[in-house]
Amino acid sequence: MRALLAVGVAAVAAVPTTVLPKPPFPAPATGGTGTVQFQVVSSTPIDPAQIVRTPKPRGLTISGPDGNTQHIVSSPRWSFDFRNYASPPRIAPGEEEFVYEQVLWAREAPGVLYVANAHQTYAKSSYGRNAYVGAIDPKKKRLLWRSPALVANADNFVLLNGTIVSGYGFTAEPDYLYALDAKTGKVKGRILLPSAPQTIARHGNELTVTTYDHRLVVRVTGA
Repeated sequence: MRALLAVGVAAVAAVPTTVLPKPPFPAPATGGTGTVQFQVVSSTPIDPAQIVRTPKPRGLTISGPDGNTQHIVSSPRWSFDFRNYASPPRIAPGEEEFVYEQVLWAREAPGVLYVANAHQTYAKSSYGRNAYVGAIDPKKKRLLWRSPALVANADNFVLLNGTIVSGYGFTAEPDYLYALDAKTGKVKGRILLPSAPQTIARHGNELTVTTYDHRLVVRVTGA
Protein backbone atom coordinates (compact mmCIF):
# COMPACT_ATOMS: atom_id res chain seq x y z
CA MET A 1 0.00 0.00 0.00
CA ARG A 2 2.81 2.41 0.88
CA ALA A 3 4.49 1.65 -2.44
CA LEU A 4 1.29 2.47 -4.33
CA LEU A 5 0.90 5.74 -2.45
CA ALA A 6 4.48 6.67 -3.23
CA VAL A 7 3.92 6.02 -6.93
CA GLY A 8 0.79 8.18 -6.88
CA VAL A 9 2.58 11.09 -5.19
CA ALA A 10 5.46 10.84 -7.65
CA ALA A 11 3.04 10.92 -10.59
CA VAL A 12 1.43 14.14 -9.31
CA ALA A 13 4.82 15.70 -8.62
CA ALA A 14 5.97 14.91 -12.17
CA VAL A 15 3.32 17.14 -13.77
CA PRO A 16 5.09 20.27 -15.06
CA THR A 17 3.80 23.61 -13.80
CA THR A 18 2.84 26.23 -16.38
CA VAL A 19 3.31 29.85 -15.34
CA LEU A 20 0.43 31.77 -16.89
CA PRO A 21 1.09 35.24 -18.34
CA LYS A 22 -0.21 38.40 -16.68
CA PRO A 23 -3.95 38.78 -17.30
CA PRO A 24 -6.04 41.91 -17.82
CA PHE A 25 -7.41 43.62 -14.71
CA PRO A 26 -10.93 44.80 -15.73
CA ALA A 27 -12.84 47.51 -13.88
CA PRO A 28 -15.28 46.75 -11.03
CA ALA A 29 -18.59 45.07 -11.78
CA THR A 30 -21.94 46.76 -12.17
CA GLY A 31 -25.44 45.32 -11.93
CA GLY A 32 -25.16 43.33 -15.15
CA THR A 33 -27.89 42.14 -17.47
CA GLY A 34 -30.40 41.14 -14.79
CA THR A 35 -31.15 37.84 -16.52
CA VAL A 36 -30.47 35.91 -13.30
CA GLN A 37 -32.61 36.77 -10.29
CA PHE A 38 -31.88 36.16 -6.60
CA GLN A 39 -34.65 35.93 -4.01
CA VAL A 40 -33.90 35.80 -0.28
CA VAL A 41 -36.09 33.05 1.19
CA SER A 42 -34.81 33.46 4.75
CA SER A 43 -32.18 35.45 6.63
CA THR A 44 -31.08 34.45 10.11
CA PRO A 45 -28.65 36.42 12.30
CA ILE A 46 -25.67 34.37 13.54
CA ASP A 47 -22.79 34.98 15.93
CA PRO A 48 -19.96 36.72 14.03
CA ALA A 49 -17.49 34.90 16.28
CA GLN A 50 -18.54 31.47 15.04
CA ILE A 51 -15.99 29.38 13.18
CA VAL A 52 -17.02 28.84 9.55
CA ARG A 53 -15.59 25.72 7.96
CA THR A 54 -13.66 26.57 4.82
CA PRO A 55 -14.63 24.37 1.84
CA LYS A 56 -11.98 22.32 0.04
CA PRO A 57 -11.91 22.08 -3.77
CA ARG A 58 -12.61 18.64 -5.23
CA GLY A 59 -9.71 16.96 -6.97
CA LEU A 60 -7.56 20.09 -6.90
CA THR A 61 -4.74 21.38 -4.73
CA ILE A 62 -4.17 25.08 -4.04
CA SER A 63 -0.69 25.77 -2.70
CA GLY A 64 2.08 28.31 -2.29
CA PRO A 65 4.94 29.29 0.01
CA ASP A 66 2.53 30.17 2.83
CA GLY A 67 -1.12 30.80 3.60
CA ASN A 68 -1.07 34.32 2.17
CA THR A 69 0.66 33.68 -1.16
CA GLN A 70 -1.14 30.67 -2.58
CA HIS A 71 -0.80 30.85 -6.35
CA ILE A 72 -0.46 27.27 -7.66
CA VAL A 73 -3.47 25.16 -8.67
CA SER A 74 -2.77 21.51 -9.47
CA SER A 75 -4.55 18.33 -10.46
CA PRO A 76 -3.12 14.89 -11.35
CA ARG A 77 -3.14 16.02 -15.05
CA TRP A 78 -1.88 19.61 -14.97
CA SER A 79 -0.47 22.38 -12.78
CA PHE A 80 -0.80 26.16 -13.21
CA ASP A 81 1.09 28.96 -11.50
CA PHE A 82 -0.96 32.16 -11.09
CA ARG A 83 1.85 34.32 -9.68
CA ASN A 84 1.36 36.85 -12.49
CA TYR A 85 -2.27 37.25 -11.41
CA ALA A 86 -1.23 38.33 -7.92
CA SER A 87 0.01 41.90 -8.44
CA PRO A 88 -2.56 44.54 -9.46
CA PRO A 89 -1.45 47.19 -11.97
CA ARG A 90 -1.67 49.98 -9.37
CA ILE A 91 -1.13 49.83 -5.62
CA ALA A 92 -1.91 52.56 -3.12
CA PRO A 93 1.13 53.92 -1.27
CA GLY A 94 2.08 51.77 1.71
CA GLU A 95 -0.28 48.92 0.75
CA GLU A 96 2.19 46.69 -1.13
CA GLU A 97 2.28 43.94 1.49
CA PHE A 98 -1.53 43.63 1.64
CA VAL A 99 -2.57 43.33 -2.00
CA TYR A 100 -1.23 39.93 -3.05
CA GLU A 101 -4.17 38.47 -4.98
CA GLN A 102 -3.77 34.81 -4.14
CA VAL A 103 -5.93 31.95 -5.36
CA LEU A 104 -8.88 31.59 -2.98
CA TRP A 105 -10.87 28.89 -4.75
CA ALA A 106 -10.80 26.77 -7.89
CA ARG A 107 -13.28 24.48 -9.59
CA GLU A 108 -12.86 22.28 -12.64
CA ALA A 109 -15.68 21.69 -15.10
CA PRO A 110 -15.49 19.81 -18.43
CA GLY A 111 -12.77 21.57 -20.43
CA VAL A 112 -12.50 24.59 -18.11
CA LEU A 113 -10.76 25.52 -14.87
CA TYR A 114 -12.43 28.36 -12.94
CA VAL A 115 -10.25 30.26 -10.46
CA ALA A 116 -10.91 33.11 -8.02
CA ASN A 117 -8.01 35.45 -7.19
CA ALA A 118 -8.29 38.11 -4.49
CA HIS A 119 -6.51 40.02 -1.77
CA GLN A 120 -8.17 40.41 1.62
CA THR A 121 -8.01 44.13 2.25
CA TYR A 122 -9.83 47.23 1.05
CA ALA A 123 -10.59 47.53 -2.65
CA LYS A 124 -9.08 51.02 -2.65
CA SER A 125 -5.67 49.47 -1.84
CA SER A 126 -5.54 48.16 -5.42
CA TYR A 127 -7.70 50.93 -6.91
CA GLY A 128 -10.58 48.47 -7.28
CA ARG A 129 -8.65 45.90 -9.31
CA ASN A 130 -9.28 42.92 -7.08
CA ALA A 131 -11.41 39.79 -6.58
CA TYR A 132 -11.75 38.24 -10.03
CA VAL A 133 -12.96 34.94 -11.44
CA GLY A 134 -11.05 33.65 -14.45
CA ALA A 135 -11.60 30.73 -16.81
CA ILE A 136 -8.61 28.70 -18.02
CA ASP A 137 -8.45 26.16 -20.84
CA PRO A 138 -6.29 23.38 -19.27
CA LYS A 139 -5.41 21.80 -22.63
CA LYS A 140 -4.40 24.99 -24.42
CA LYS A 141 -3.03 26.49 -21.18
CA ARG A 142 -4.54 29.90 -21.78
CA LEU A 143 -7.01 32.34 -20.28
CA LEU A 144 -10.47 32.19 -21.83
CA TRP A 145 -11.96 35.16 -19.98
CA ARG A 146 -11.71 37.20 -16.80
CA SER A 147 -14.66 38.68 -14.96
CA PRO A 148 -15.10 42.29 -13.86
CA ALA A 149 -13.43 43.16 -10.54
CA LEU A 150 -14.91 42.92 -7.04
CA VAL A 151 -17.06 39.83 -7.58
CA ALA A 152 -15.26 37.04 -5.70
CA ASN A 153 -13.44 37.17 -2.37
CA ALA A 154 -15.63 34.67 -0.51
CA ASP A 155 -14.14 31.31 0.48
CA ASN A 156 -15.68 29.63 -2.55
CA PHE A 157 -18.06 29.94 -5.49
CA VAL A 158 -20.52 27.42 -6.96
CA LEU A 159 -21.64 26.36 -10.44
CA LEU A 160 -25.35 26.39 -11.18
CA ASN A 161 -26.16 25.26 -14.72
CA GLY A 162 -24.44 27.86 -16.92
CA THR A 163 -23.89 30.29 -14.06
CA ILE A 164 -21.14 30.86 -11.53
CA VAL A 165 -22.44 32.22 -8.21
CA SER A 166 -19.76 34.12 -6.31
CA GLY A 167 -19.67 36.63 -3.49
CA TYR A 168 -17.77 39.79 -2.61
CA GLY A 169 -17.65 42.03 0.44
CA PHE A 170 -15.38 43.75 2.90
CA THR A 171 -15.54 46.16 5.83
CA ALA A 172 -17.31 49.41 4.88
CA GLU A 173 -17.82 48.17 1.30
CA PRO A 174 -21.02 46.92 -0.39
CA ASP A 175 -21.53 43.16 0.03
CA TYR A 176 -23.00 41.28 -2.92
CA LEU A 177 -23.83 37.87 -4.30
CA TYR A 178 -23.07 37.73 -8.04
CA ALA A 179 -24.23 35.60 -10.98
CA LEU A 180 -21.58 35.30 -13.70
CA ASP A 181 -22.00 33.76 -17.13
CA ALA A 182 -19.83 30.62 -17.11
CA LYS A 183 -19.01 31.07 -20.81
CA THR A 184 -18.06 34.76 -20.75
CA GLY A 185 -17.63 35.92 -17.16
CA LYS A 186 -20.16 38.72 -17.66
CA VAL A 187 -22.41 39.67 -14.75
CA LYS A 188 -25.97 38.35 -15.14
CA GLY A 189 -27.30 39.51 -11.78
CA ARG A 190 -26.49 40.44 -8.20
CA ILE A 191 -28.14 40.95 -4.84
CA LEU A 192 -27.07 43.03 -1.85
CA LEU A 193 -26.19 41.02 1.26
CA PRO A 194 -26.37 42.08 4.93
CA SER A 195 -22.61 41.56 5.38
CA ALA A 196 -19.58 40.07 3.65
CA PRO A 197 -20.17 36.56 2.21
CA GLN A 198 -18.00 33.74 3.49
CA THR A 199 -19.29 30.47 2.03
CA ILE A 200 -21.86 29.43 -0.57
CA ALA A 201 -23.49 26.00 -0.73
CA ARG A 202 -25.82 24.83 -3.48
CA HIS A 203 -28.99 22.78 -2.96
CA GLY A 204 -30.64 22.52 -6.37
CA ASN A 205 -31.73 26.03 -7.32
CA GLU A 206 -31.35 27.29 -3.76
CA LEU A 207 -28.20 28.44 -2.01
CA THR A 208 -27.17 28.62 1.62
CA VAL A 209 -25.02 31.72 1.95
CA THR A 210 -23.10 32.28 5.17
CA THR A 211 -22.01 35.88 5.69
CA TYR A 212 -20.14 37.57 8.53
CA ASP A 213 -23.26 37.76 10.70
CA HIS A 214 -26.12 36.06 8.80
CA ARG A 215 -27.10 32.78 7.21
CA LEU A 216 -29.35 33.18 4.20
CA VAL A 217 -31.30 30.86 1.94
CA VAL A 218 -31.37 32.35 -1.55
CA ARG A 219 -33.44 31.09 -4.48
CA VAL A 220 -31.96 31.49 -7.99
CA THR A 221 -33.99 31.81 -11.18
CA GLY A 222 -32.77 32.25 -14.75
CA ALA A 223 -29.42 30.54 -14.22
